[in-house]
Amino acid sequence: MDRSDYLTHLEADGRAFIEACQAAPTAPVAACPEWTNTELLSHLAMVWRFALAQVTVADAANPTGPNIPEGDTPAAALADVLAAFAEVDLEAPAWNWSPDLTAAFWVRRMAHETAVHRWDAEQAAGSPQPIGSALAPDTLAEIVEVMVQFNRKGKVEDFPAGSLHLHGTDAEAEWLLVPGPEGLTVTQEHAKADVAVRGTTSDLALWLWGRGQGDLTCFGDQDLLDAWASVTP
Repeated sequence: MDRSDYLTHLEADGRAFIEACQAAPTAPVAACPEWTNTELLSHLAMVWRFALAQVTVADAANPTGPNIPEGDTPAAALADVLAAFAEVDLEAPAWNWSPDLTAAFWVRRMAHETAVHRWDAEQAAGSPQPIGSALAPDTLAEIVEVMVQFNRKGKVEDFPAGSLHLHGTDAEAEWLLVPGPEGLTVTQEHAKADVAVRGTTSDLALWLWGRGQGDLTCFGDQDLLDAWASVTP
């Protein structure tokens, strides 16, 4: 996917997210048990501002706190991050927790962060729509390429004691995750694993983000499946 693709999805999912939160502000968010849609809305607006700060300051070594303007609104935060992402040099330095210390990380990350939280807000409101079919394969790819392997504490070293095969049914998306003494090996292939999960790329991505098994078909030990579903932060 390119910048234009990510921004198209970020804008559409961002607007749908705000609409869902405002339509059901007191609805509890299943993935964030302490929150209602009101808290989720505030959270993602802050995350947009945080991402904006990283690409604005352009310091790959240190995180920069978000600048929250007086009277800020979620819609304004979304508009500002979209405008910045449209103009930023994607190769410019930007702090994050992955090996790719560039602004491109944040453009991709915010498209997927927003899509998942849009689903959260819509689920709370009673009508969740899947991650868009054009975006979902990359949502899944980002998880296995980046989010499973790196978090804000650094490189992840502790993985479940068994391999995982993911099979997307709506796209050419098959992944094999094999933990070993030197870390996690991730390949795109069809291969036998200790556990396997089959379904749409949206459902697979949401499962790895801890949103439940939904309509997925799962094979193997449930405890190992649950362990893989809890790796992402």
